[in-house]
Amino acid sequence: MGYNKGDSYEQNIFYLLAAKQLIKTDSIRAGAGNSTDIKFLYNLQEYNLEVKLDLEADYGQKMLKWQEGVWSWCIDDSVTSFYTSVGVLDIINSKNFIPNRYSIPKYEITAQQKNQDQKAFEDKIDIDINSLYDFYGNKNCYYIQIGGFGFYHLKQDILSLSTPRFDCKMRLRLRAKTIHSSPIYKYGFYAVLKVDKQGKPQKSWYDIEEKDGRIFPPII
Repeated sequence: MGYNKGDSYEQNIFYLLAAKQLIKTDSIRAGAGNSTDIKFLYNLQEYNLEVKLDLEADYGQKMLKWQEGVWSWCIDDSVTSFYTSVGVLDIINSKNFIPNRYSIPKYEITAQQKNQDQKAFEDKIDIDINSLYDFYGNKNCYYIQIGGFGFYHLKQDILSLSTPRFDCKMRLRLRAKTIHSSPIYKYGFYAVLKVDKQGKPQKSWYDIEEKDGRIFPPII
């Protein structure tokens, strides 16, 4: 994953914490991957922090493949394990459709057949927010910073910071997404978890960026 707005925002949060001596001197950011983004210090102990640019940021886009009549993940990791635990593979496999992308020689696929795959695969599924809490809890991550909204706890406020909980509606989106416009067969099947715009959280009163009257969380 290249240097982008999300990475730039994460870097800014890292520097703001470092300026307050809340980052170990030899610490580095996790960057892309399945690790939590930043480790901050509280009473000289390190704690994990997830960082998102805004509410549009996703919580892990993962690619699927179809083989011998069954959908599975292209790469297995902690995010795909989470998606499996909330029934994503069961939902997709219950659709019982044979994708043209995997059943027709790729150079013979037409725009119409690609469109058929998109219509058959694409879906939106509500996800219990507790599943997200458990996912991060399993990674020992209990806090999240979101651009424009502030600093929250997830499953538990383990440091008793009196943070609000990141409470919102989550939606899993299934997409047959174009990778390259040409040739036609350059598309893939993806699952991605995002905040539902109809159920977004209230803004926190804490914010590492201290924007719009929000104050820095009581991290010492």
